Amino acid sequence: MKDEEFLLEVQDLLDRIMGSASKDFLELAKIADLNPAEDFAGGELSETDLRSADLSGANLSETDLRSADLSGADLSEIDLRDANLSGADLSEADLRDANLSGADLSTANLKDTNLKGTNLCRADLSGAELSSAELRVANLSDANLSGADLSGDDIRGADLSAADLSLADLRNADLSAAVLRGTDLSYADLSNANLKGADLRVADLSHANLTAANLRVADLKVADLRGANLENAHLKGTDLSNSNLEDANLKGADLSNSNLEDANLKGADLSNSNLEDAHLKGVNLSNCNLEDANLKGTDLSCALLRGVTINDATQLNETKWRLVWEIVNQGAEGRNLTDTDLSYANLEAANLKGARLVRANLRDSKLLGANLIEADLSGANVKNARFGNNLGISEEMKLELIRRGAIFEGSKGERRSRL
Repeated sequence: MKDEEFLLEVQDLLDRIMGSASKDFLELAKIADLNPAEDFAGGELSETDLRSADLSGANLSETDLRSADLSGADLSEIDLRDANLSGADLSEADLRDANLSGADLSTANLKDTNLKGTNLCRADLSGAELSSAELRVANLSDANLSGADLSGDDIRGADLSAADLSLADLRNADLSAAVLRGTDLSYADLSNANLKGADLRVADLSHANLTAANLRVADLKVADLRGANLENAHLKGTDLSNSNLEDANLKGADLSNSNLEDANLKGADLSNSNLEDAHLKGVNLSNCNLEDANLKGTDLSCALLRGVTINDATQLNETKWRLVWEIVNQGAEGRNLTDTDLSYANLEAANLKGARLVRANLRDSKLLGANLIEADLSGANVKNARFGNNLGISEEMKLELIRRGAIFEGSKGERRSRL
């Protein structure tokens, strides 16, 4: 590490050569008997002309390079840790395997720059021009890329975990197999982006534009997709379990074979979407649009269907689920449901007043808050069926249902039924 006296000497030399008539910085450095690979770390090089310079492997850590011209320069394996490159021109530069961790690259021009394998951990790239940059397997974890232009970039396999990509332009970018765990992508434009196999667990994609994006077999567990635009997106085989898709636009999206278990799809537009063989167990579908949707082979066990819009073109796996939809949304007062299979159905707050449920299969169904006044449950299979806050259930009937395996939430009977 250079001592303070030596740094002052180096800076004095820099000031003198920068004030000379020559414009060849490297030639001037040579004349001053300075080694660009070693002697400029921590120095003042703002607005310096270093176009097409060969600085590969140099140590420029903590150097002030604000607004410097490094376009076309060979900066491979360079050490630029904590350097200030704000507003610098790095277009078409070679930064392969360089170390820019903690560097300030805000508003820098990195267009067509090779950043393959570069360490940009914690770097500030806010407002940077990164279109057509090569970012394969780069480390961008915890980096600030808010509002950055990454359109069309090759970002395959890059680590962007916990990075800030809010409002970023990622149109047509290739992010396949990239790590975006916990990344902020809110309001980002990812239209037509390739996110196949990407790790997006716990990512914030709220209000992001993912129109026609490829998200096949991506991991979106617990992701926030509230208000996101996923129209015509490719989500085949994608894991969306426990994700929040409230008010999302999924019109025409391919969700076949996807896992949406316990996801929140409240108010989402799923019209004309393909949900064939999707796993929708426990999903909140309240107030969503399923007109013209394909749900063949879909598991709707315990899914909340209140307020769901369907039409004759909505394809459901079993007539059972259309019946569940009718009961939840239109009521079944006085209806004859003898021997009907309603297992795993979510019938919370349904009007079943006077309904005949003789020998009906209500195993693992949810009947919390359902109106059961004068309902006939004789012979019904109520094993693991959940009751609670029901009108029409006498204490005697409650004990009988518990004896037959029913669960009354918040009661001693619930604990006994689990023994």
